[in-house]
Amino acid sequence: MRWFTSHPFVVDVLVVIAALTLQVLTLALAEQRPLWPGVVLAVASAVPLFWRRRAPLLALCAAASIGAIAAWALPGIGTLSFPFAFALYAVAATRPFPRAVLGYAIGVCLPALSALALYLTDGQTFSPLFLDPLALIALSVGLAVKNRRQRQEALATFIEQQSENARVSERNRIAAEMHDIVAHSISIMIALADGASTGWQKHPDRSATALRSLSDVGRTALGDMRRVLHLLRDHDADLAEALHHSGHNVPDLDELVDVFRAAGLPVHVVRVGSALPHDPTLSTTLYRIVQEGLTNALRYAEGATRVEVRLESDGSEIMLTITDDGHERATGAPSQGSGRGLRGVAERAAAYAGTSTSGRLPTGGWRTTATLHLDDESRSDPS
Repeated sequence: MRWFTSHPFVVDVLVVIAALTLQVLTLALAEQRPLWPGVVLAVASAVPLFWRRRAPLLALCAAASIGAIAAWALPGIGTLSFPFAFALYAVAATRPFPRAVLGYAIGVCLPALSALALYLTDGQTFSPLFLDPLALIALSVGLAVKNRRQRQEALATFIEQQSENARVSERNRIAAEMHDIVAHSISIMIALADGASTGWQKHPDRSATALRSLSDVGRTALGDMRRVLHLLRDHDADLAEALHHSGHNVPDLDELVDVFRAAGLPVHVVRVGSALPHDPTLSTTLYRIVQEGLTNALRYAEGATRVEVRLESDGSEIMLTITDDGHERATGAPSQGSGRGLRGVAERAAAYAGTSTSGRLPTGGWRTTATLHLDDESRSDPS
């Protein structure tokens, strides 16, 4: 089939030969004498099939016209049905349904006109078939083939759309992971480097500790980036699953808070209510939201004396709040963010049918909140 698809001219030749052979056999079995006029007209009606791909309706009209002429010129020959049937199949299989019906009408009306002309000139009676079985079979098979092709194309389009949606979702998810990794790590590294640089003379021990923390943060960020980039490169199902359940791959909140404290941010964690379920995806969501909130505080909360991470849970809903009492940046100071982080917080909250807000407080400082609703599966404790 692949060979025939790549050699359409050979297929056209075979179609013409098949139509001509069937028609000549029909003439021979009907004991048409002499045979050669019928063969000549059969050849003339089969030749237009070479154009059935580019202009199927035109090829049908040519075959039907020659058949009607044959019925009028040689009254005993009957209708040249097979070339017309092949042409009608091509119209039905490749063109809209109205054109297929029009082609069938042409095939039955032209012989009727030929019969009328024959009656008016010679008085001979000839009854054309308005329900030609061969034409009806060709029409039905052509429509069936076209419908099957359309279903396959629709299915291929649906599968491609689903694949594209999956690719877009995967890219967005990986983009959020990369943003969380890079923005958080670089902000921490900048704060640690600045602290080590300014305090080197007065507090060399603290500066050395800051440099060690800077190295640890850099190595962790590099490992996380390699994991995500490896997923982009290999499309490994196990890695995709690991990324999807990346709560196994992120530290707990206390370790995250310790990193920000080492960078000089006065972070305090307050937990209220019931314990959180052991859900890897939920752990990652909370981790990334807290990470984004503390990263923003480290960037923008100038002179902050307290940054509070408040985690409240009643078993069906989690309220996460990150509040700082820092000053607003000086007017004209360049922004360090792209806005993707807050959009990421909103998307992560929406994944749990929740909402998020972020804004400056009337008393000064900044607050980011996220509300997550837990379903029955998330509330269950596998331990």
